Amino acid sequence: MSGTRDVAGRRYASAILEIARDSNTLDSWSEAVEGLGALTAQPGYSEALQSDGMTDEAFQSVVKRVIPDISTEQMNLFRLLRRKNRLILGPSIQSFFQELVDEERNIARAMVTSAVELDGTQADDIAGKLSDALGKNIIIETRVDESIIGGLVIRVGDQLIDASTRGQLSALKSHIART
Repeated sequence: MSGTRDVAGRRYASAILEIARDSNTLDSWSEAVEGLGALTAQPGYSEALQSDGMTDEAFQSVVKRVIPDISTEQMNLFRLLRRKNRLILGPSIQSFFQELVDEERNIARAMVTSAVELDGTQADDIAGKLSDALGKNIIIETRVDESIIGGLVIRVGDQLIDASTRGQLSALKSHIART
């Protein structure tokens, strides 16, 4: 189940967001949830943390090594997840929580694929144009895929903008085949 998004993870993430909003501690909760994701990134990690040989004190010690500034309320959430054998939901909770926080802060994340490495200025220009077009603050992640030949392929959520040479050639090929 690790790496998948589970509906229970969404429920926990929504509850955490409500707590964070009410206590005005969104940044602190974001760090804690990120730590939860790190602690449970592999199924073996969750299994070890939930094993019978792991005492509550030892569990809290491990958590505090990963998240030194964890609050009592946040630790209680971790302990609850452990007690209910739900630590495996950590990656799902983290994923949904990040999505909800981004929504709260009017942020969208974009994956920008190019045929060559983009420099910082180019990435900033793309983020600015996307931000203007979508009305959101854009955080971009870039990757290189030489097979697109040139141009860009941009994915923001479920929107795909294919302005690649490969995409244009494919569209031209389809158009020629139809005529």
